[in-house]
Amino acid sequence: MSIIKLLNKKPDRLLFTTPTHGQKSLFLPHLEGFFNWDYSEIEGFDNLSDPSGAILMAQGRAADFFGAKNTFFLTGGATLGILAAMKSVIQEGDRVLVARNCHKSVYNGLVVTCARVDWLMPDKNDYFGIYGEINPEEVENNLKLNQYKALIITSPTYEGVNSDIKAIADICKQYGVYLIVDESHGSLYSFSDKLPQSALEQGADFVINSLHKNAGAPNQCALLHVSNSIRDDFEWRQVQRSINLFNTSSPSYPLLACIEATINFLQSKEGKKAIDDLINNIENFKRDLRKEGWEFYDNENSDPTKILIQRPDVSGLELSQKLFGEFSIEDEMASLFGVLYLCGIGTTKNKLDKLKNALKKVKLNKFEGEKTPSFQPFPFVKMLPFEAFYKDYAFVSKENALLKISSQMVVPYPPGIGILYPGEAIQQWHLDYLGEDAGVIK
Repeated sequence: MSIIKLLNKKPDRLLFTTPTHGQKSLFLPHLEGFFNWDYSEIEGFDNLSDPSGAILMAQGRAADFFGAKNTFFLTGGATLGILAAMKSVIQEGDRVLVARNCHKSVYNGLVVTCARVDWLMPDKNDYFGIYGEINPEEVENNLKLNQYKALIITSPTYEGVNSDIKAIADICKQYGVYLIVDESHGSLYSFSDKLPQSALEQGADFVINSLHKNAGAPNQCALLHVSNSIRDDFEWRQVQRSINLFNTSSPSYPLLACIEATINFLQSKEGKKAIDDLINNIENFKRDLRKEGWEFYDNENSDPTKILIQRPDVSGLELSQKLFGEFSIEDEMASLFGVLYLCGIGTTKNKLDKLKNALKKVKLNKFEGEKTPSFQPFPFVKMLPFEAFYKDYAFVSKENALLKISSQMVVPYPPGIGILYPGEAIQQWHLDYLGEDAGVIK
């Protein structure tokens, strides 16, 4: 039995249960199909908190395909998967090593697990002004010096940078450290040989995928995988218990069906062709624009579905503004260095052609300044995340904020990577970054 078939059967009974809309869209007629499948855990339906029927079978089929010990369907996004993976293995007082370019949800996980955190800075790419890979040698140096429960990293990054997960996983296993990989932006990796190898295949213990990032599913659809190679003493049921701590008790059946349908499509002949077409279209797009002087971040191990484009003589911020204002093209993120366009199953050749034509037509001023990257400094952690969460705070002026302890997150979004977290000292770099508008700091 599949989730989709279960919902298609239509229970032949009079329901006085939640949700009380009666499977009808009372206010938004164009969402009629969504409401039609929006049930609760009624008699004969499965329960996501303790699956034993259609959901359990769908998750089992997914685990078999991905080569995982367990795969869990998530309707709370990758954030739910990150929190659950952390809570599954980290207890109060455990020490964890975390890459500084992780999503802010990892910081939230540090709060709820009451962990002791050490930060690991990724390599830097000065030419594109982005963070690079996690250096396996740096990982091993840290694991030699301290006893950690887990290492948490992001691969690929927002811009498509992949780290050597195989090397890092081998090091973690040598030192008995769990490896949690936020692979939110790499959710297509398991479905195509033309894409980088997935973190699960490379030996990570926990891997989180966001199916809505580039795999075609709606927002909040995600997966959490537990590896077959996880150490023998790990109790996998702890993952389900941890998911239940953070998950809603009323999960969306339409979203669960979308997760199942997404996996079914991507592993089909049609799905594999769609991925191949996407990659080929992006390669052609880049080849044509290189002739016009545009440059792209890409290498043999980068994610081709992330188009990070730049020209040394052009401001990425101006490019972003003009494409939006003159061609109604909205990018994912822009900086002085370049602009990031995210692509996925829904990115057609026609869509890429419109972007390509706009890039060829747009008139840009020559950038006369110097593009100097400004990466955040190594954090001065004066208070652990869970300690800072409960502390009283006061407002101070920017002029008096230097070396004060922040009680507020500073997280540019996108990409959701924190540059200052509660419990960390405010350095001069932070004040410069915040600019003139930041008159008061909490």
